[in-house]
Amino acid sequence: MTNSLETNHTTNKQNSTGYYAVNAKRVIQVFELFQMRPSHFTASGKAGAQSVYYDARKIIQAQTNNKWGHHTPRAIKDFCYFTQSENESILPWQELVEYQGLYDGKEGAGRRTGNLLLTENRLNLKHESMILARQQCEFSQQLLAEKTALPLQFIEAMETGNWPTVAVTTASIITDVLDIDENTVFTKISDTVERNTSDTSSDTSSDDTEIVPHAPTTTNSRTMNKAWLLALPVFGFVFWAGYQSYPFSKSSEINPEQVSQHQNDASDNSNGSFVNTLSGCWNWSNGTYIVIHADGTANNGLFIATWKVVDKKKGHYTMIWPSFIDTLTLSEDGTMLSGHNTFNFPVTATRKTGVATDLNGTWLWSSGITMEVRLDSTIRGGSLSGTWYKTENSWVIEWPLVDSVMLSANGLNLSTKNQFGSVTAKRDVNCRKK
Repeated sequence: MTNSLETNHTTNKQNSTGYYAVNAKRVIQVFELFQMRPSHFTASGKAGAQSVYYDARKIIQAQTNNKWGHHTPRAIKDFCYFTQSENESILPWQELVEYQGLYDGKEGAGRRTGNLLLTENRLNLKHESMILARQQCEFSQQLLAEKTALPLQFIEAMETGNWPTVAVTTASIITDVLDIDENTVFTKISDTVERNTSDTSSDTSSDDTEIVPHAPTTTNSRTMNKAWLLALPVFGFVFWAGYQSYPFSKSSEINPEQVSQHQNDASDNSNGSFVNTLSGCWNWSNGTYIVIHADGTANNGLFIATWKVVDKKKGHYTMIWPSFIDTLTLSEDGTMLSGHNTFNFPVTATRKTGVATDLNGTWLWSSGITMEVRLDSTIRGGSLSGTWYKTENSWVIEWPLVDSVMLSANGLNLSTKNQFGSVTAKRDVNCRKK
């Protein structure tokens, strides 16, 4: 196994100083791909990483007139420090730097200096050619990740086409390991085409066309941003942190026998059609590998879900994961609730209405969201809903996680939606565990 400490992709031999034009959309994509959390930056004292993330978020949410983030290599390296994966590798920091053909030179590193931001040479990636080259070398994705000292998630994103361009330094690493000519997998980017695309586009400058999930880009979105800021603490302190390691976390152990059984089922499908067949193996857009069984269960290696048919003709299903649970204690005067959730995150609330002897009434959660606790043992607030019951000394609130699943007409793609947002998935027709 190649360790990132032995092959340090964050070393910059040519340009060790100055400010770089950082691609905001790339930052957010990496943030989600590697399931980062802002609290990690703070806890580790990585102020540079924190500034890269929050600056990118402002750009994506149109809270600034800037098109690029102004950051030093050190700050970008701090951010990439948190992309360490199973093989302890770090994403090359140049992957976050804007392509030189897109940068228009209108933004400087500072108002007084007016220095142009530094950029990076990039190449288009032919992801299907990369897969073929890897297979010809008889490399698995994991083995290629280890030999190149690149994160496994990064290799996966390139091969699925979700990372269509790479820095020339990254391209060199891959071609050296695969022992192939650069033109086999990479092509040059046309400056003219890219500049025209940039000049006619009103959203954030980028070298790709995919849209970062959950990132509003309209400029007249004050109301939307305000609602998002109000909801964010709920996700952060009650649900979001746990949700990242819950059913959509990176799967740890998938039973090989279960995968093998689905692989046999796939080989028996002579016409290659998976219409109206939800069972099988799925690569989710957030990096999870989920095996859905015909018996109404699903497994991501860490949690087991159940699913049922809503409308088979329309490809509509429902998938239910284990609930989040808050365990709370009512203060003696009945005005405060305090406790923790399943993931040991603190949960507090202040009473707005209701009598002091029970939970019924409205409560102001520390996030700023008002929750209504009802007599029928339900609780609702915004897009969130759950149920509650009383134990001997505590009140327990369960927040179910239910996915509404839509299967495509050909059965090869699906999309899910729940109270936390949307995720897509592609069928692994060979049912091979990553």
